[in-house]
Amino acid sequence: MASFVERFTDLAIHRSPLCLGLDPSEELLRLWGLENDAEGLRRFCGSVLEAADDLVAVIKPQTGFFERFGPEGLNELAVATAQIRSQGSLCLIDAKRGDVAGTMKGYASAMLGAGSGFGGDAVTVSAYLGFGALLPVFDRAIALGAGVFVVVHSSNPEGRLLQDARHPDGRTVAEALADDITTFNANQGAGIGVLGAVVGATIDPAATAIIDRLPQSLILAPGVGAQGAEMAEVGPKFRSAQGRVLPSVSRAILRHGPSPVALRDAIERYREAAWSAWDAGSSLAASRGHARTAVVRR
Repeated sequence: MASFVERFTDLAIHRSPLCLGLDPSEELLRLWGLENDAEGLRRFCGSVLEAADDLVAVIKPQTGFFERFGPEGLNELAVATAQIRSQGSLCLIDAKRGDVAGTMKGYASAMLGAGSGFGGDAVTVSAYLGFGALLPVFDRAIALGAGVFVVVHSSNPEGRLLQDARHPDGRTVAEALADDITTFNANQGAGIGVLGAVVGATIDPAATAIIDRLPQSLILAPGVGAQGAEMAEVGPKFRSAQGRVLPSVSRAILRHGPSPVALRDAIERYREAAWSAWDAGSSLAASRGHARTAVVRR
């Protein structure tokens, strides 16, 4: 079975590395003229996924926007994840779960891999209760060829105080997490490992040295668009990780709905920009260029 990394690399070449956030917030449902209920959620997700179709590598449903509707919302999350996979995209469930090891085993079974409750190809996790507590998720990902993205340097400013706090050895919390991720991946072998990192595209250029500490990781870079980062910044900021970055866009695309044409146009604009950010100077650029000649634009 191909790993998440292998599947992403192939899809990034043929579809673009863009990660489309599926965020059915109350604000967006209202903007679309939909009711803020499970039916509005269903219609929103269906329209977004129909527009995205075969254009992007990864679609990232944010679980909080589904869970707010209780069991009905969770059912729609399951429907959305199944549709994402049926369209050939990878489903990265943005759950940011983080707990003690026993509980994390339950979360892993719920979120990650074929046969799980929601069948995600990858999941985001938080290490506030300790990096080692996340091992059940890592083990499941290895066994099933899935992916895990550990929050290292988030896109929201509220995270700075905690993430920039320093260990006795002088490293920040974020730097120590990056080192833990790299050590884990290196112990599994050469090449890009099962553990990715969340590093916000809003990161200050002066802080981007943390990316150098993640040489064997895919990097999920949220914050493009509504949170203030520009896609043009991703290439320079993440230069040492070119070919491994998933630029993530949510509201900047989703606000163009409910028109399917406007949504697809917005996705296409960002996918082109994501390609430029992803492969500028990368050895994969030539492969991507050849593959794109075979992509049918609809």
